[in-house]
Amino acid sequence: MTRDGVPVTLAVSAFDCLVYLVEHRERPVGKDELISAVWGRADVSENLLAQTIVRLRRALGDGGDEQRCIKTMSRVGYRWVADTTIVSNATNDTAEQASVRIEGAQTKAGAVAAMRRPWLRRALWIAPLLILAAALGYWRWQTDHRKPIFFSQGTSIVLPADVDAPEDWKWLQLGLMDLIAGDLRQARVPVESSQAVLDLLNQTNATDSSRFASFALVIHPHVTLADNLWRVHLDANSPDGRTWQAESSSDNVLNATRSANDLLLAQMGITTEPGKPAASDAKEEYLMRIDAASYAGSADAVRELLDKAPPDLRETPEFGYAKAVFHCNQGEYEACKLGLADLLQRLPADKYPVLRGRTLAQQWYIYFREHKYAEGEAVLSEAVQLLQKQKDTGYLAFAYAQLAELEILDGKFDQAASDFGLARVNYTLAGDTAGAYGVDESLAYLSMQRGQFAQALPIIQRAYEQYQRMGMRQFLPDLLQDMVTSRRMLLQYTDELAVTDRYWPFEQKHWEVPENVMRHLLVFERAHALADNGRTTEGSKLLEQLLEEIKLDPKGEPGLQGCVETLLAKLALQRGDIPVSLDWISKTLSGKLLEWDSDKHDYADAWLTNVIVTQRTGTPEDVKRAVAAMQTWVATLSGDDDWIAILLLRAQAAGAWSQGQRDQALSQLKLAMNKADKLGVPELMVDVGQVYAQALVTVGKVDDAAAVSGQLSAWSQLDWRAAWTQACVYRALGQTSSWEQYRQKARELAGDRVLPEDASVWMY
Repeated sequence: MTRDGVPVTLAVSAFDCLVYLVEHRERPVGKDELISAVWGRADVSENLLAQTIVRLRRALGDGGDEQRCIKTMSRVGYRWVADTTIVSNATNDTAEQASVRIEGAQTKAGAVAAMRRPWLRRALWIAPLLILAAALGYWRWQTDHRKPIFFSQGTSIVLPADVDAPEDWKWLQLGLMDLIAGDLRQARVPVESSQAVLDLLNQTNATDSSRFASFALVIHPHVTLADNLWRVHLDANSPDGRTWQAESSSDNVLNATRSANDLLLAQMGITTEPGKPAASDAKEEYLMRIDAASYAGSADAVRELLDKAPPDLRETPEFGYAKAVFHCNQGEYEACKLGLADLLQRLPADKYPVLRGRTLAQQWYIYFREHKYAEGEAVLSEAVQLLQKQKDTGYLAFAYAQLAELEILDGKFDQAASDFGLARVNYTLAGDTAGAYGVDESLAYLSMQRGQFAQALPIIQRAYEQYQRMGMRQFLPDLLQDMVTSRRMLLQYTDELAVTDRYWPFEQKHWEVPENVMRHLLVFERAHALADNGRTTEGSKLLEQLLEEIKLDPKGEPGLQGCVETLLAKLALQRGDIPVSLDWISKTLSGKLLEWDSDKHDYADAWLTNVIVTQRTGTPEDVKRAVAAMQTWVATLSGDDDWIAILLLRAQAAGAWSQGQRDQALSQLKLAMNKADKLGVPELMVDVGQVYAQALVTVGKVDDAAAVSGQLSAWSQLDWRAAWTQACVYRALGQTSSWEQYRQKARELAGDRVLPEDASVWMY
């Protein structure tokens, strides 16, 4: 690292703090999270962390109270706040070789390349210790390979077993896969979840497992039954090309598997826990059958196994847990609730700390369904405490992630960001890369909920690239939708349409989206992107086709249907087709949008559209009633929401304007503009600003209108509303040349929309 061209020496722990803070600059990083990330354990004092931050600030020239680089976040931790850009030192650099430039503290590409390569940094936390142990064991075992074992993606993968046995033993294919993965976790080896591995294998064109070798230690079990003797053979391949083999035989397949796994780990220098129980118990085998059926996605088979379980197994808490989780996963709310409640009565924390912690982590679903977020946070906090003590990183990550989700619903955004960070740490410790990337997706969603779309985009893009690299195509549609929405909110319409080009048309791009809801959402985003690029007629046709598909779906998707009808109403209004617009918005408000668990912002948008259309078609009293209906709906919501407050102020201003109360309307629009400016979402700023500026022009306050127009000028080359506002202000100022220039730009951006000559007509 250099400052003003002079090399700066940093301790390893200080540099790791720098790496972690810069990588997660989109959010505050909690103290506990940072300690876990850098030192890999929880017994490090906050005083040591504070001293490390002081040394780091000194090295960065970030002294005094300015905190230009690392800002202390009260009651949370620290956040990197310096302007940071990703640069490439050569034209042929890959994305992973890109470096990071920090304004005021420039770092050499070679040193900071690790920041952009998360699996090559110290963020493996506990994993380096395991890797070191493996390297030492291997050095003693085979002296001709001195290079230490290193998982470049920090994880291992266990493939389904090849089973040469009668048909009734085929469950071993997935059962042994999960058994080996579980034993690896007990040995503190990061390992991908069995479900994630199966998802990877099920993706299109995933004909073999060779592509996993680039990022994981791959273990492939082979099982043979001959003369009542089970032979288990394990093949392992590391990313650096080395191989290991281990084999064991027994009259019990589970014992043979565990013995082979212990031998394999021993070859790599990884010591398994002493005193591990033999797997001769029929109860364990039966539970493994249940797990195998679950991984295979056969709910009927799981249900049959649960119903036919032996009486002695039914009394065990392990069986009770498996049954309750099954009901929860199937959405069988009452059975899930009763099963978890009964189980918690039988699981004292001193005797069953792990199982109780996992049960509490599952119980969040009940409180989520009942909208009892505080109670949900309480049980998840207890789960975190238990699982922390037991170092059950996989479920601890799950508990932190669900806790963060509830905190979002409770409006505790800063705490949610911190807990998502802790979830990511623990998913990485567990080797669950799919879980870690899922947290990235949740962090992006959190940023979007806060209106921070510019911060969300790089997180979304990173998660998209990571999922794509691992072949996890099933997670890409959600990220594509978030990417499209973020581009739209930032008024990046060309990029928005380009994102939809990645999957459209589905047939030509080979996008298989089996879930109807997600497929319909992607079609909706495509239509919206077309309209945003001035192709409203084309977008409307696609939306009408989508409505026909939705109506054929047994589930109906009323929430999406309402969004489609609202957008159709807005597009018809922009083309000047008022009767069609009125028809569409009437269908929206007479449907089941409110009954559906829709995004409340979508419903607020529907109410506002209704007010705008009513203003164009009805009497002042009709507008007044439309505004009152929206106010009544807003009053039913809990908590404050600036986004909805802005839309309501726009509606109230429309009502006041219709009543001839111009000053009141201008006051409400000014307040809406201030709120939009504070929130910082370009879409909202332009949407409110063009209305406010045109209203000011209408009443003769041209200088004030020019000031508002100036706020929108940054987007006048991107958005037709901003360009049209500029044009109207210049016309009012008598600047004919500028009026013509921006009117032409507005026409170009508007596409097939209708732009009237009278600015006041388009106020709402």
